[in-house]
Amino acid sequence: MRRHLWLCACTLAAVLTQPAQAQQFPSKPISFVIPYQPGGNVDVAARIVQKAIGDGFGQPILIENKPGGAAMLAGDYVARSEPDGHTLLVGSNGPVVYGSLTLPNPPYHWEQAFAPVSSISSSGTVLVVRPTLPVKTVKEMIDYAKTNAGKFSLATGGASSINHMASELLQLRANVKWSQIHYRGNAPALNDLIGGHVDAGFGQLADSFPLIQSGRLRAIAVLGNKRMAVLPDVPTMEEAGFTGIEAENFVGVLAPKKTPKAVVDKLSAAIRAAAAQKSVVEQFAAIGTEARGSTPEEFTRFLQAETTRWTEVVQKANIRVSN
Repeated sequence: MRRHLWLCACTLAAVLTQPAQAQQFPSKPISFVIPYQPGGNVDVAARIVQKAIGDGFGQPILIENKPGGAAMLAGDYVARSEPDGHTLLVGSNGPVVYGSLTLPNPPYHWEQAFAPVSSISSSGTVLVVRPTLPVKTVKEMIDYAKTNAGKFSLATGGASSINHMASELLQLRANVKWSQIHYRGNAPALNDLIGGHVDAGFGQLADSFPLIQSGRLRAIAVLGNKRMAVLPDVPTMEEAGFTGIEAENFVGVLAPKKTPKAVVDKLSAAIRAAAAQKSVVEQFAAIGTEARGSTPEEFTRFLQAETTRWTEVVQKANIRVSN
């Protein structure tokens, strides 16, 4: 009986301290930790939300770029941080979902390491080639890669990224192999693609669109179930003759696992409010991205569905990467 009363008292105390924790939060600057170098779509999304929240918390939001470790260095850093809401991971498909599915010894699995806070945005993935590459369709690119076996190269924003997964899927479906070059983020990958050091790449519209507009890259397909409004003349992969190759890139915020729910809810509310601002919606739309906030529960269900879907893909394609 005494043990039962003690457990009840502890539970009640924990519940009562939740609102107090939220009221006291934040007590110092908040860090958005990014798994990639500055300039990529995740970094851009984080900075848009950072600016939109502004001084709404009464404390500044700082950006920390921590690339490395197949984009999982940042996540491992956040997972080991004090679970008080002041250190947050702003991650995407790769460091949140794919890394733990493809690495032999992943430093974490999101289900055990993090408390999902909110999604920020969702953007399309696009297949681009250097303008000097003599191809204008996906089929022509595949034929060129087969003719130039061992020479054709494709850049991704990192091992276990959505761009890497899309590349593996296309190789599997098209029965072709090419050299994959993994960079520490989309920005350096696109820079080498512009410079002609690699032939093609998968990227997010958020950072590829200005380069496509200026003619420095040529888009030959989008990896969605419909064409993108900002690229109306670029076919989907299905229209290009390759079915089942869809890849939607999400960006979201996660806190260390044991962060108090009241703090997670407060963070989520602020991010959702920021994502709903007209200026934020317009900034994301201008780069072919949808601003998309979510509750912690909604974001958790989304991540669970993504994990189930891509586990099957990884197993079928036998995708494995080294740390």
